[in-house]
Amino acid sequence: MKKIIVLAVVAIMGTAATVNAQKIGHINTNDLLMAMPETKKAQDKLKNTQDSLNVVYGQLIKEYQEKDSVIRVDSIKWTPAIKQIRFKEFQDLADAVQNYSTQAQQYLQQKEQEFFAPVQKAAIDAIQAVAKANGYAYVLSRDALLVVPTTDDLLPLVKKYLKIPDAPAAK
Repeated sequence: MKKIIVLAVVAIMGTAATVNAQKIGHINTNDLLMAMPETKKAQDKLKNTQDSLNVVYGQLIKEYQEKDSVIRVDSIKWTPAIKQIRFKEFQDLADAVQNYSTQAQQYLQQKEQEFFAPVQKAAIDAIQAVAKANGYAYVLSRDALLVVPTTDDLLPLVKKYLKIPDAPAAK
C-alpha cells in the first residue's frame, strides 16, 4: 500500500514538473494589430466606404430639409388633397432617410468585418507560428488580463516575425 502511495506521489510530482516546464507567454493583440501596416490599409478602406455612404446620406438630408422648407412655406396655399399628397411624400422621404441610415450602419459593420478579418487572421497566425517556433505551450492575451503572471512578452518576437519595425521611442 505504501508503494502505491509513493508511486502516486512521484507520478503527481512528475506531472507537476512537466506542467511547470511548459512555457507561458503573453501578447497585447491590440498593440500588435495597431503596429501592422495592414490595419492602416483596412482603416483607410473603411473610411473611404464611410465617406461614400455619408455623401449619399448628406444628399438625402438636403432633400429632406428642402421639402421641409417648402411644406412650411407653401402648405398654407395647398388644397387638402395636395397637402395630403405632399405630407405623404415628406413622410416617405423621412422613412427613406431613416432606412438608409440603418442600412448604411449595417453595411459599414459588414465591411469592417470584411476588411479587418484578414488582418486579425494574419496576427493570430503569426502569434501561433512564433509560439510554436519558440516552444510556448500557452500564450495569453495581455489586453484581457488585469494581472499578468511572470511570462514572456511575445510582441517583439511577433513584430520581428511579421517584419514590423519598432516604433521610435517617444520623446
